[in-house]
Amino acid sequence: MGSRARSALRSAAVVTAFALALASGAPSGARSGYWKRTSRIAPGVTWTRINLPGGPNRVHVVSIKLAKPSTIDVMLADDRLPGFEFTSSMARRAGAIAAINGDYALPSGRPVLTFARDGRLEQTQLTWGRNFALDRTETRPFIGFARTRAWLTDIASGTQMRIDKVNAGAPADDEVALFTPVGGDVERPPKNSCSARLYATGAPRVRTPEPGVTEDVYVEAVKCAEARLWPQKGIVVSTPIWGPRAAEISSLVAGQQLTLSWTLKDLVDVVETIGGNPTLVENGQIVAENVTGSGGFFSRHPRTGVGTTPDGRVLFVTVDGRQKGYSVGMTLARFARLFQDLGADWALNLDGGGSTTMWVDGKVRNRPSDGTQRGVSSALVLLPGSDGGESGLGAPADGGSPLPSPGATWERIAADPASTGGLFDALQRRGIRLPSLFGNR
Repeated sequence: MGSRARSALRSAAVVTAFALALASGAPSGARSGYWKRTSRIAPGVTWTRINLPGGPNRVHVVSIKLAKPSTIDVMLADDRLPGFEFTSSMARRAGAIAAINGDYALPSGRPVLTFARDGRLEQTQLTWGRNFALDRTETRPFIGFARTRAWLTDIASGTQMRIDKVNAGAPADDEVALFTPVGGDVERPPKNSCSARLYATGAPRVRTPEPGVTEDVYVEAVKCAEARLWPQKGIVVSTPIWGPRAAEISSLVAGQQLTLSWTLKDLVDVVETIGGNPTLVENGQIVAENVTGSGGFFSRHPRTGVGTTPDGRVLFVTVDGRQKGYSVGMTLARFARLFQDLGADWALNLDGGGSTTMWVDGKVRNRPSDGTQRGVSSALVLLPGSDGGESGLGAPADGGSPLPSPGATWERIAADPASTGGLFDALQRRGIRLPSLFGNR
């Protein structure tokens, strides 16, 4: 038997097993309500709509073959940390052919976990969680803990300065924190600090042979004073003026040449990453302790997730919910089993509930449970070709329509058991330290 024939038999077997698995547990006679429709939207990319009668549940799956020309990218709402934006708006700005909502959000609209795009680390994590990451070629995915490391290196001497956090709050006495213009008015260099403003002299590039990303920068100004030193169009590194690391920054001089580097520990060539919580499937197995527990977070709700398969595909998956007779939603455990049924060996839960959005070929294709799209912090998008590093800075959102109101959006998110409110409740029940829910972070 030829390789094509064997491949066809394997594919037929997977489809048959998948249909049987999804139909299992349905009431007698309900299996006849199962249907599945698949459309090709780009080379190596399919969009599948599935109706599962046992719920009922309406599922959308975008399957992306990484060996093909399309590229997965990440988007930040309004291209800055404070602010919400619709998934469809981010998709249009990116020129995407498909998109799903991404990380959970805090009151300001910023993501909760580590976020990086086009080689620039724009936020380190604010609480415990996992990440979906992509390598330099944007073809090799990773799901797991994003253990971030960042540092400055003096080009002449090789001396290194550890950076403890990026756009993630003021530094502690023994920390150096980095601030960028992306932080807007929610991440400002602190007063009473030793700070240095740096300007880039080139684009980020992958480090070789060591893992990570680096870019050349130079020192524009150094200031140890009560007043803040603002990033302007550069970046600022700061430490408390009374702290033990003040001398590291005060010894920098204008014009000094440095490199700024970062990496997700143990990962090579990662240039894009977005957060989620929790992992649903690891090494092909459902993570039982992650998908079961007390609180509303684990009950039936609309769901969004991203998964990977052993044969080199990434899956964008949504399940509608809170709509009796159409789609009731899935428990977190059932959502994990759905990823298994789809062939995923790794899967990560993303912001859900009213945030759940599937955008394909110019339209929102699912039915958001709020009755309309909810503003979110970030999105995973699929580009039709390569990513030129352009993220649509300054482009009007959603054809010029207003951005979602932060106050009204946060009220819905905080009250939603499948979104940030439910996630934080689940983490608190497990004794995990969290950022302030109601500050302007």
